[in-house]
Amino acid sequence: MTELALRRSTVMFDWLSERSKQIAVAAIGLSLMLAGGYGVILGNDLRYSDEHVYLELTQSLVDGRGFAFGTDSTAYRPPGYPFLLLPLHLVSGGNVFVMRLLGIACLAGAVWFGYLLARRISPVAGALVAVVTAAYPLFVYTATALYPQMPALFLLLMMLEFGLRARDRWVWAIPSGLSAGFLTITVPSFAPTLLLLAIFIGWRKRKAIAVLLVAAAIIPGLWCIRNAVVMGAFIPVSTNNGVNLLLGNNPSATGSSGTSVDVMAYEQRAKELNLDEVGIDKFYSDQAVEWITSNPAQAAGLYVAKVAHNFAYSDTLKTEGQGASDLLAALSYYPILALAVLRIMLSKRFPLRRVDKLCLWAIALNVLLLAVFFTRIRFRVPLDELTIILAVSTVVVWWDRRRIA
Repeated sequence: MTELALRRSTVMFDWLSERSKQIAVAAIGLSLMLAGGYGVILGNDLRYSDEHVYLELTQSLVDGRGFAFGTDSTAYRPPGYPFLLLPLHLVSGGNVFVMRLLGIACLAGAVWFGYLLARRISPVAGALVAVVTAAYPLFVYTATALYPQMPALFLLLMMLEFGLRARDRWVWAIPSGLSAGFLTITVPSFAPTLLLLAIFIGWRKRKAIAVLLVAAAIIPGLWCIRNAVVMGAFIPVSTNNGVNLLLGNNPSATGSSGTSVDVMAYEQRAKELNLDEVGIDKFYSDQAVEWITSNPAQAAGLYVAKVAHNFAYSDTLKTEGQGASDLLAALSYYPILALAVLRIMLSKRFPLRRVDKLCLWAIALNVLLLAVFFTRIRFRVPLDELTIILAVSTVVVWWDRRRIA
């Protein structure tokens, strides 16, 4: 690096460091502009069948029928996202565009909390993570869909940031735990990340860990009570675990098939048995487990394929023609993934910081958990933010070392 280039690099690094907070605030504005603008273009059109399901559940709450499909109470979907949509539905009279604002606002919140987490690496890292998060195409796309993944990202980042703060002041364990609890009833697969966070807080901070776990149990506990009273069974969050397990573990499943797999025979058998919602959930789960135990080699290969599909750039969608640009997805994701992998490869030379390790282990844990069922790119959305933090960590480590070399 020439002396002039080195000087310019140092000036840029120092400028980003001094103005990291202002850059993060500007990035929030950028996210609102990009996602908000895309939301305006979409208007009131719904693109996916799941969006209609979440809207139907929210409408049921508005109508006073409780969490139900029609007149039948249900626990088929996690309730967190419809609960979040409820105030916007009440205010707007069910206007879809207004309800899109939830995801758009959560993306803006994710920009800020991504910045706070990455500041633990350096102010420059915080600024870069904020900008990349705001402009990341998959985030902009997902924020405008009536999907729970963007609120889940926001809740995940709050849980991690407040949890790390609890190492110094245990009171931060309260908002961290409450965030974890609502995350659990929004996207239940991220619940085990709470235990990982407890490990990173450290055993010496036993009070913080105890408060964290108690706070995290409040909201899911209340939902369990509701399910016991209304559904007459112990249901931790939802009754769709069985069908999700079956969709990802049957003779027709592939690493990328997702919901685009024929399970009609199982559905017909469940109807013949005249099972209720809880019984159907158990039946599907039992069928999936039976197939896995009867075909261990095939199931193991399928599991590996599903793990690999976590890092794909495109899905085989049940609703044809409704995907983000494959080229844009690949060009935006794979450079970030490559930089994140490079950070791991350089860990002996440049030791990982605590937040690097937390992001890495959270990604690994959730990738392995998601593959137990089936994997879709949108399920990975919260993990992409952690990948961005690792990728930016690589850039900052390299830049800082080159600057002072």
